[in-house]
Amino acid sequence: MPFSAGDVDRNAYAPLAESCLRLRFLPTFRHGLLLDIAMVDPADEAAVAAIRQLTHQEVRRFGISAAEWTAAMADLAIEAEAGTVGETPPALSAAPARPSAWEFHRFGARTVALQLVEFAFRAGASDLLLDEQEEWMDVAIKHAGAKEMLPPVERTFAPLLLKAFKEMAGLSTHTVLTAQSGFASLPVPGGRRADLRVEVTPTVHGESLVARIHDRLLQLERMRRLPFADPDQLALAQACLRQQQGLIVVTGPTGHGKTTTLYSCLGQLDRSALNIRTLEDPVEFAVPWITQIPVGTGTGRNFADGLKSLLRQAPHVILMGEIRDRAVAQTCFEAADTGHLILATVHARDAIGVVARFLDLGIAGGQLAGALTVAIGQRLVRRLCPHCRRPAPVTPAQVRHFAQHGLAPPDRLFLPGGCADCGQRGITGLVPLFEFFHPAGSDALEEGIARANRETYSERALRAAWLDLGGSPLARQGLRLAAAGQIAYAEVLQYDRHAPC
Repeated sequence: MPFSAGDVDRNAYAPLAESCLRLRFLPTFRHGLLLDIAMVDPADEAAVAAIRQLTHQEVRRFGISAAEWTAAMADLAIEAEAGTVGETPPALSAAPARPSAWEFHRFGARTVALQLVEFAFRAGASDLLLDEQEEWMDVAIKHAGAKEMLPPVERTFAPLLLKAFKEMAGLSTHTVLTAQSGFASLPVPGGRRADLRVEVTPTVHGESLVARIHDRLLQLERMRRLPFADPDQLALAQACLRQQQGLIVVTGPTGHGKTTTLYSCLGQLDRSALNIRTLEDPVEFAVPWITQIPVGTGTGRNFADGLKSLLRQAPHVILMGEIRDRAVAQTCFEAADTGHLILATVHARDAIGVVARFLDLGIAGGQLAGALTVAIGQRLVRRLCPHCRRPAPVTPAQVRHFAQHGLAPPDRLFLPGGCADCGQRGITGLVPLFEFFHPAGSDALEEGIARANRETYSERALRAAWLDLGGSPLARQGLRLAAAGQIAYAEVLQYDRHAPC
């Protein structure tokens, strides 16, 4: 078939223009982790490997003539001079108009449900919450970690709204006395889709519905790069992901992006050469080219059984949704010792706290020291709107806090304001903070963990040794962002137990 510049995906071409010229290819279609390309020499495996490494996408190729490639490149160069190559559609508004009421009489329950989802999606909310009360239904979204109330729903219409969400998520509309879980994928303006993980639970006054909202395109885009802004953290993460075996653990509170970070790590791996599998309860969002296995309620499998079965499928890399009990922890460490790269989450206070958590789960110190590659502590904190943030003087207690972490205090800090750009919230999304505990990088840390057991282990001593070796805790990262005016100082106080009063 003839090929021309009209067959080129302009948005995919714009960041790859230089590589297209060097490797003699053109992108024709990009969706998630899939990239179709037209190549002058589709049998050039070295060029395909370079494109795969450059884009972190699975490459499908077909051949075109050198003349067609040259003509298409010439047409694209003309467009570039006119400034039209790679134009993207306008982004969704981050601060849509807040609804004043829900017009069930005019639109019906299903349309109101779609309006709710659209508003939450456009506002960048992570969750949509519906709670039946005695005389009304509370409606709220969770935005940047904070709950924001919306106009309530009249008690008469509450069952109709819940029924609409249940139907969209494939749940029973007759069941009201037991919990249910379901999924829905709904269109939103701009040609995008909102993926919902819906949980319905019976309450004293009726039912409660929580819908976790995922932007599929955004999630796939996040897999293209690691989220670590600090150069040292980025280099360490890349080095750990190049290893063929070991355990990479991310810890932090629920809803602070642990799974997103692990999927970003998976996105850096060569999916054409590695057998990558996941075990999740539930699967947060579907990803092409990765085998995802749900476990938990309704699947007939738990993490322990699923992991044992998975190890018989010759995987190179396994992502575990969570290490919850002794059996799963023991199997994970045995797998890490026998040539598998395991990525997992675990609940602990911080990166250092992962050691105590695994000791509590019955992992021996020697096995822990040998298999644990890196533990990453993670928090999401609210980013200040740069247009309306308000300066505030630095107090003596804040000066002491900066000095406590070896940092010079700034001349001023900032507080949230409120403007049209941020919807009067003073906040424009979330920014992640990370701390890395890398015992394999220090003989002293490895030996300290190897000698540890539940009776003799001292977390204070290990933390002191880590800090002496240059470890940077979450609080220090947060203070740096506060000094730069990116977050409010109060955000740091939420997770630093040692902050001065």
